[in-house]
Amino acid sequence: MNCIRFYRSLIALALLFSGIGAGYAQQIDSMVNLYGERYPQEKIYVHFDKPAYNTGETIWFKSYLFAGIVPSPISKNFYAELVDQQGKVLQQKILPIYEGSSAGSFDLPANLPPTIIFRAYTTWMLNFDTSFLFSKTIRILNKTVAVAPAATTPQSGAKQTGAKQPATASQGGASSNPSSAVTLRFFPEGGDLVTGLESVVAVKVTDEFGLPVSAEGAIKEAAGATVATFGTVHDGMGRFTIEPQAGKTYYAEWTDEKKQTHKTPLPVAKQTGVVIQCAPTGSRQAFIIRRSQDAPEDLKTLYLLGYFNSQVVYKARLNLQQNFMVSGSIPLEGIPTGMLQMTLFDANWKPIAERINFVNKEDYFFTTRVVPIAKSTERRAKNSLVIDVPDTLKSNLSIAITDAGLSKADPDADNIVSHLLLSGDLRGYIHNPYYYLTGNDDTVRSHLDLVMLTNGWRRFKWDELEAGKLPVIKFPRENYLSLSATLTGVLPNQVPKNTQINVFLQAKDSSRQLFFLSIDSSGKFQQDGLVFFDTVSVFYQFNNNKYLANKSVVNFTNGTHKSPTLIKPDSAWRVPMPIDTSLLSRGKYFASEADRLRPELEKKIKTLETVTVKAKTKTKIQQMDERYTSGLFSGGDATTFDLTDDVAALGAMNIFTYLQGRVAGLQIQAGGGQTSLQWRGATPSLFLNEMPVDVTAIENIPVTDIAYVKAFRPPFFGAVGGGAGGAIAIYTKKGGDVSSNTSNIGGLDKSRLSGYAVPKEFYSPDYSKEVTNADLPDIRTTLYWQPYILTDKSNHKITLTFYNNDVSKRIRIILEGMNEEGQLTRVEKIIE
Repeated sequence: MNCIRFYRSLIALALLFSGIGAGYAQQIDSMVNLYGERYPQEKIYVHFDKPAYNTGETIWFKSYLFAGIVPSPISKNFYAELVDQQGKVLQQKILPIYEGSSAGSFDLPANLPPTIIFRAYTTWMLNFDTSFLFSKTIRILNKTVAVAPAATTPQSGAKQTGAKQPATASQGGASSNPSSAVTLRFFPEGGDLVTGLESVVAVKVTDEFGLPVSAEGAIKEAAGATVATFGTVHDGMGRFTIEPQAGKTYYAEWTDEKKQTHKTPLPVAKQTGVVIQCAPTGSRQAFIIRRSQDAPEDLKTLYLLGYFNSQVVYKARLNLQQNFMVSGSIPLEGIPTGMLQMTLFDANWKPIAERINFVNKEDYFFTTRVVPIAKSTERRAKNSLVIDVPDTLKSNLSIAITDAGLSKADPDADNIVSHLLLSGDLRGYIHNPYYYLTGNDDTVRSHLDLVMLTNGWRRFKWDELEAGKLPVIKFPRENYLSLSATLTGVLPNQVPKNTQINVFLQAKDSSRQLFFLSIDSSGKFQQDGLVFFDTVSVFYQFNNNKYLANKSVVNFTNGTHKSPTLIKPDSAWRVPMPIDTSLLSRGKYFASEADRLRPELEKKIKTLETVTVKAKTKTKIQQMDERYTSGLFSGGDATTFDLTDDVAALGAMNIFTYLQGRVAGLQIQAGGGQTSLQWRGATPSLFLNEMPVDVTAIENIPVTDIAYVKAFRPPFFGAVGGGAGGAIAIYTKKGGDVSSNTSNIGGLDKSRLSGYAVPKEFYSPDYSKEVTNADLPDIRTTLYWQPYILTDKSNHKITLTFYNNDVSKRIRIILEGMNEEGQLTRVEKIIE
């Protein structure tokens, strides 16, 4: 699914424009392409460790961010929120995006409602239709589940209902049986029924939760004569054909799966108009367009536009002056898997019908093998897996290993394939969306086409495009965090040009960064592209300007979006379906065990704290790490070197010659007066006492002045850009304790600034070694979580080890991810 392959092979025109309308065509055509080039649409998928949680647990998540059909290079900040059903924001996390992905966690408090919403977005997405922000209902298992009245529930995901869409499907009324919450809705193909023209009409039958219901019935005239019959064929959806007659109205008389009878009126047919009918035929997308015999002049010349990923791939001028029908087909060569939209315009370029189609080239998958090499469901047994990606492309994966009873398949849930290719581009709820991508036979294609007919999709406001109006960008692209300073207390003309402010950022552990900020044209001082976590102290001083130092107040911000504490509830926040009884029982078991063990655990921790202080001594490396490192530099996946006791370091020309051959995967080449470093195909970031530096700043430092070195394996999030090449942190020797420097920087004003959410490390016990509290029952529901598994051509096999808890007899493994060209992978396995 290579985007370069797509963009270099846009479809040739099947029918050439000529005569009237060509000028408007150029306007619409160029505006659509401009929209796609300047305003690419991002979409998010989030991989959770499991679909439901108890209070007191941690939600672990990994996000994947796409723009079109490839990992998004646009946004650098990821926003995640927990929201209640009334729109109150309970928690928010801001995280850095690394190679189109990010990872984080939420700790759940004890006082939570039975359902909460996980909401995720980038600020770039806020510039467009917010219906496409990511949201998922999270179940809290150890609470009484409250179900809202059916009247408040969007039956098909109200991203679709209530929207003003001139060329989308019309809908019939609800059931006339007041005792039933089952609803039947009609979707004429292209948007409208037209008198005298045969049309395909899709039906969708749902219950109060928006879930599919089987039904069958008949379409009748007002007088009672049957003109068509229908039945649902897959997940509450079906279709029938009807040719409305002048002066007649129609209704459906139907029976649901519980044998209850209903009556629902059909949409009223327009007296004149145009209908479109589509059908895939192998390598082409065929269409038939019909108009009324007495259609006005503006319906006798039509224009058809086809576009994929906001790029025009087909355009045609259709002459219906003499004929009432025209047919054609769109060649699909060069179009990858995804949504193809067709919009039909009248002679004045007003949209009159719209149809979406799904092109399935089955080119979106890359192979990943998950092979258990040691497996057991015995108490605290060891399990080992090999993850093999036999590909030369870089891949970015995440894996969740959980108790299978608490991670049962959730019909509300997408996976990475179905969301990024299908449901993330559609309005409305799609039941079990992955089914439509498990095959490409005639049956699955027919069922998928019903989804296309019954779910709205709209990216463009055609009247605005025709007028040459483009989106207003209220939220510019973010480049990680900013150090932004605004002056108050002085007028803008009192701030001389080239004014500079000196700023120190100091973390809680005393690590510092120094910046020299100059005033910009807007009167602000700003440095973007920064990555720091938690809160930092900001010390600042004006450079040779006592007037500003005495008169002005400096306000610092980190440049991120400030979400309101209360947001408007989204109609896509569905009332969840009744919970599976076995899942509920399993969740309550784990919750009750956690409550039972909590007092004993707290008591044990207090006892262990006393014992640990007296009995345990720290290793020299642990002492060095505590003495020299801080924040993200503390701990982590790194190779460490204590040079204070290393005789070999004394003979090294510089620190790079010392490190050669000592760090697996790190390549160091010296020659021609230059030193170059590479790790997994990227250049490692370099830090001297946790401040970013370049090679020349380090290679001239005498090795005898260096106390401690840490080589962090890729990725390293403390580096600008996500640290794809890892990082090397070098610490020079110091005599006094670090804490002596943490109080202040003399003579400078001080402020505070928030950074990214502090990363939390997933705890996975190793029962082959000594484990704290090993005598207490192990009732972990998530046995293993690893949000970043990175592979490439030289490192395509990864071995993981985890241990079972005390109670799980069935273990579920779910691995998902993407590669650098946007292909996707998903593997699910059960150990039992």
